Amino acid sequence: MAPTKQEMLDVLETAINTKMAGGMVQSYSIGGRNIQYEKLSELLKMRKQLQNEISAGRNRTTYAKFENPK
Repeated sequence: MAPTKQEMLDVLETAINTKMAGGMVQSYSIGGRNIQYEKLSELLKMRKQLQNEISAGRNRTTYAKFENPK
């Protein structure tokens, strides 16, 4: 099952906090394999987008019309 937007936001928050605490490198190489992580600016951009999407879903107003049955 795919993660929810809130779960993705939680993972992003953890990645941002780890990176800001100095616990994450930008890239590294082991045995000829290269790993590169997203830049902090990209993580912040993704976080803002997810926050906006989640907020838009919460602020949606739905109207229903109820009529008195005869």
